[in-house]
Amino acid sequence: MDAQLAWAERYFRLGQMKSAEPLLRQIVAKPNSPSKAYELLAYICGNRGEMEACEEYLTKASKLSKCSPECLFYLGRVQLQSGRAREATTSFERSLKVAGDYFEALHELGVAYAALHEDERAVAAFRRAERKNPRSPLLLHNLANALTGLEHFNEALDCYDRALALEPDRAAAWGDRGSVLTRLGRGVEALQSYDRALALDPGNVAVLEDHATSLLALRRYPEALAAYETLAKVAPDRDYLPGHLLHLRMRECLWQDWERDVEELLARVGQGERVATPFSLMGTPADAATLLACARTFAESRYPARDNDEPAAADVLPGDATRKLRIAYFSADFRNHATSQLMARLFECHDHTRFEWFGYSLDRGEGDELGRRVSEAFDHFIEVGDRSDAEIAAMAREAGIDIAVDLNGFTQGFRAGIFASRAAPLQVNYLGFPGTMGCTYMDYLIADPRLIRSGEEALYTEKVVRLPESYQANDNTKRIAESMPSREAMGLPAQGVVFACFNNSFKLTPDVFDVWMRLLRDVPSSVLWLLAGSDSMQARIAAEAEARGVASERIVWASRAPLADHLARHAHADLFLDTFHCNAHTTCSDALWAGLPVLTLAGSTFPARVASSLLYAAGFPELVAHSVADYEAAARRLAINPEERAGLRERLRVERDRMPLFDTPRFARHIEAAYEAMTERRRNGLEPDHLWIEALPT
Repeated sequence: MDAQLAWAERYFRLGQMKSAEPLLRQIVAKPNSPSKAYELLAYICGNRGEMEACEEYLTKASKLSKCSPECLFYLGRVQLQSGRAREATTSFERSLKVAGDYFEALHELGVAYAALHEDERAVAAFRRAERKNPRSPLLLHNLANALTGLEHFNEALDCYDRALALEPDRAAAWGDRGSVLTRLGRGVEALQSYDRALALDPGNVAVLEDHATSLLALRRYPEALAAYETLAKVAPDRDYLPGHLLHLRMRECLWQDWERDVEELLARVGQGERVATPFSLMGTPADAATLLACARTFAESRYPARDNDEPAAADVLPGDATRKLRIAYFSADFRNHATSQLMARLFECHDHTRFEWFGYSLDRGEGDELGRRVSEAFDHFIEVGDRSDAEIAAMAREAGIDIAVDLNGFTQGFRAGIFASRAAPLQVNYLGFPGTMGCTYMDYLIADPRLIRSGEEALYTEKVVRLPESYQANDNTKRIAESMPSREAMGLPAQGVVFACFNNSFKLTPDVFDVWMRLLRDVPSSVLWLLAGSDSMQARIAAEAEARGVASERIVWASRAPLADHLARHAHADLFLDTFHCNAHTTCSDALWAGLPVLTLAGSTFPARVASSLLYAAGFPELVAHSVADYEAAARRLAINPEERAGLRERLRVERDRMPLFDTPRFARHIEAAYEAMTERRRNGLEPDHLWIEALPT
């Protein structure tokens, strides 16, 4: 047998496989065959593309005592290529144990761990490989990707730059570098990196998608729409692409075939297709069942519940009932953002005698004045923007957090993976995203009886907590500028009714615009005051007005302004007209705080009922319409009755500071009661269930 093997090896080295193979087959047909014969046969089969036979021989060789490290490495490569990364890690580890550290096995071990999304182990393997060969562009690229998976973006950027210095034409590395720059808030630099990638590889689908996403994050909506349209030509079946396209067309007020496009998209969502992210449906007439289906599909495909090496937080025994409850808020928006504008005062009003408050900031940008105010309101404020989802969840578990409150949901900057990894025994969806997250690991959703009515609980995967009055926190110290430009300086007429709507443009839809244009036609000298958008969006709205018989000059645009100035200019408006399918949320409470009456239409979903929730809590139920006809009739009546409008304004002025909507200390006690009720159930060994929180005595 030894002589046969020697001849077979000689033929193999000479490349004479036709002579080597018969000898090797004779050898392995005998008992106690040496591992070398199996290895050589594996290589021969592999070179012919016969991978099943190759793996069979490698596996047999791997079970023998004298199996070479090369054989184990090759077996790991075959397993990795066939999608069995876990088995591959075992083979690579065995090879390294026999041969010691060598570059190829360490690199492939990192690749295998990366395929398993075990980025910490991947980084460790890649770092060991880097010590053997620090000038491999492929290694540095893969190391950067693993660091990106851990949210270690600055380290990742350094590795991308080193890889590209060695191999400047590495298109995928330019694209991945752009993605990291986007996550670091360096959007303009990111676009330059994407441009380099696409110049080298114009059809790279991942880069095209990241490029479009970056433009969206920069609010360059016309360019983002063009980028997604380019992606649609290259990869029309890309997950969630139709929803992005519809959302951007709505932002740009491109309404041609809108009803048809919405109907088709919602039908596909209802069938469980991956065609829309939850946020992209916010401005559409989707019903609650469709919103649930969308969220469930998205969460299951992108953010499934994760297995942890540590015991699941939900399985840890309840904390000591004598210590303070530890409540943590998680947000990417602890800065000058609508969420913090609503929440900052609540954080300041929270009870520190019974609770210990934590803020986990997911943002990576520089702080601002509002961000500093927010950070000072917490007992503990932790900036974790450079940590992975799993690391942040582990930090929260280590801190003994009892309730983790997600203030992002599926809005920009969200980190659902933190909650998929179980940051706390109880996890709560609140405020940032108006609806269900569709996942099993969010235990509660904070709402109120107006948002989610009795009997609608099955449309939400979370258990519903209904606060009394309204679900929305507000800041009862919000400053309004004392002076402001005149009507004329803002482009408004000196006389005549000013209808206003400062909602984002994706909430403007043809059905509500039809009503608004009829009002302008029926109310002489009236104008519609809208929040400015892109030049192309404003031109389309002007054209839509003209097509409905209204002069485009009667649409007036309000540029974005600091909050205090924005609140002050509400005094120039006569009536805030709400949108239908996704109401005014922060913009509604801003208008009411500034003394401007808001007229809304109560819809059938959470996002379409927010304004009605706020108006009931403010004591103005008469401003909630329950049909389009009633909405239009009420708007027309108020437009021609200045005395009635003046009465509403006077009530807002007199009652504002004592209405429940703006009683922040009272709201703090209500939401704290909700947190205590959640915890009490758990301490009694009960699963989460729907909760109704009673109002405090007035």
